[in-house]
Amino acid sequence: MTGGPFARARAALERASDARLALGLFAVAFALRLAFVLEIDGTEWGRVLVGDATAYDAWARAIAAGDWLGHEVFYQAPLYPYFLAVVYAVAGPSALVVRVLQAALGGASSVLLAAAGRRFFSRGVGVAAGLVLACYGPAIFFVALVHKMTLDLFFTTSLLYALARVCDEASPRRRWLLLAGAALGCLALTRENALAWLPVLLVWLAWRRRDERRAAARAIGWFLGGALLVLGPVAARNAALGGVPLVTTSQAGVNFYLGNNADADGTYAPLRFGHGSFVQERQDAIELAEQARGRALSPAEVSRYWSDRAWTWISAHPGAWLRLLARKWMLVWGAQEIPDSDEPAVYRDASLVLRATWPLSFGVLAPLALVGIVASLRARRRVGVLVALLLTSAASTAAFLVFGRYRVPLIPIAALFAAAGAFELAALARARPAPGRELGAAVALLALAAVASRFPRIEDAHPRAMAYYNLGVTLEGSGETARAADAYRAAVGDNPDFEEAHVNLGALLANGGDLDGGAREEREALRLKPDDATAHTDLANALLQSGRLDEAELHYRAALRLEPDFSSARDGLELLRDLRARPAPP
Repeated sequence: MTGGPFARARAALERASDARLALGLFAVAFALRLAFVLEIDGTEWGRVLVGDATAYDAWARAIAAGDWLGHEVFYQAPLYPYFLAVVYAVAGPSALVVRVLQAALGGASSVLLAAAGRRFFSRGVGVAAGLVLACYGPAIFFVALVHKMTLDLFFTTSLLYALARVCDEASPRRRWLLLAGAALGCLALTRENALAWLPVLLVWLAWRRRDERRAAARAIGWFLGGALLVLGPVAARNAALGGVPLVTTSQAGVNFYLGNNADADGTYAPLRFGHGSFVQERQDAIELAEQARGRALSPAEVSRYWSDRAWTWISAHPGAWLRLLARKWMLVWGAQEIPDSDEPAVYRDASLVLRATWPLSFGVLAPLALVGIVASLRARRRVGVLVALLLTSAASTAAFLVFGRYRVPLIPIAALFAAAGAFELAALARARPAPGRELGAAVALLALAAVASRFPRIEDAHPRAMAYYNLGVTLEGSGETARAADAYRAAVGDNPDFEEAHVNLGALLANGGDLDGGAREEREALRLKPDDATAHTDLANALLQSGRLDEAELHYRAALRLEPDFSSARDGLELLRDLRARPAPP
């Protein structure tokens, strides 16, 4: 057989049918994801839902039990819990069934991306991009989470495929315009900032038929019709329950404030220390806003209060905000996968599949994608919309705050350009008589982007500690106190300075009868954070039960100095006074 490995692979690719390629891509993606799901199924990470997953699960159970409409304006993106509710209604509340279905959606996403890439670029680039997504470590990781990222990928790739079909036809069929609008609407109900793509796509549709105004108007109308089919009922529902026709949720103002304030660093920090779940965040946002305004507020007014606070800070500190925005922009493109409640490190510990695929992550995609974008400039009339979507998604993420999961819609587009970049580098390397300055420039661009993607970084020397802490919180909430204590011990074992884990472990030990152990953990927490009212109160409770009333009073009062309305400390102090008022036994 003549030719090198690349030529032979290209020949085999050309001989293969589209159906066989699609089936092969699906099989690779699904097999990797299913193997990963089965690997973690018997572990604590497969058994216990943590963070937002617990709230999604509870929401889905309520929907499946009959509460399909709800009672108030959506605060959190609603489509994923409704997806879960349908699964629960059909198959019961099984996390394993959800994960297997998400594995299948991951396979479908790889096929859709390959089909889109074939039309935007070439068959080879499409297949390569599909393989990248099939083997992409973070995408495989997302399948194990009872969370919305797999839907994000599916709707993004569905949108890209529909846009590719629109781009492929001089007079695009209505169904592709409708599908594009509906896919964008669905994506906005899992990832709200996807609405930033709406004006981009409207301008693109108008520009494509700029010489035929009626045809452009019809295309825009069908596209908007598809989006309204999805978003219209949500807006009507929110208007009926909250008086405001919000097309997605009411949390935009809170999220904007969380990403733009004097203490922001580009990542998430809750409004109140230790309140990281979206249920707590919503309640805190309402309480703090209403305290500041001195009256009850509607969801829209709560959102406006927080966005006003953010804009007040921005207008007073424009230089600091621009530096923060630049940092967030770099974090969006960075190699680091900034974790949320679920820490990938503990899943990698439990999974050979994830350890093998994790090196293929955003730190690889982004530099190659930059090469692909530069190489595709000559075809900008065709792929320019992809560049616009990529940059718009990155900008809308940086405007708020950054997690690895927040940039999921960037992944398929980056995979397309990364595949195009890899093909460009291969073509330049095969150039005759010898690779020249173009290859050197492309390699230099790749190296520069790879170095830049390593900065800045969110330092976390103990990533597993937070995972064990979140596990402990969930186990404690479900009444599994012995397992929760073990999880908190694992957290402080990985990070002895983890103050919140010491606090929770101390309370668990004291409540279980180990008063000395509980007091010891609370004293360690106060050594690390002397102004923690919860630690003072928990220590006072342990001391009270030990009969050390004077010491307990000191810590109750310390807690109330820090937080005058801290009800647990007030209740403890009242109990202490009652004990002192009782007559001594004869």
